Amino acid sequence: MKKKAFKGGVLLLIVVFLGLYYAYSNGYYEKRQNDKILLTNEKIEQFEQDIKDGKDISLEDYEEEEEDYSTRTSKFSLNLSSKAEHIVDSAIKFIFKKLGNVVE
Repeated sequence: MKKKAFKGGVLLLIVVFLGLYYAYSNGYYEKRQNDKILLTNEKIEQFEQDIKDGKDISLEDYEEEEEDYSTRTSKFSLNLSSKAEHIVDSAIKFIFKKLGNVVE
């Protein structure tokens, strides 16, 4: 019974890791950054228009407040996948280093 639960837990972690990795590798993060750039460009245009109109300018008028939609679960999953990525990366480097030593 414990063996099945352990295998199920490992399988779940692998699926979560692959899902998060897939979202990251397909540009979700880059799309969010591009959206921020677009909003910034809009604020720059608004700032320039306000200067032309002679309005009072305040930094607070042009700041975008970003909402954090992350949950404890998503933060935990992202942290877990980052650690798993580090472990896999270290293991692959170790293996190739040993293989390189054998070849020499």
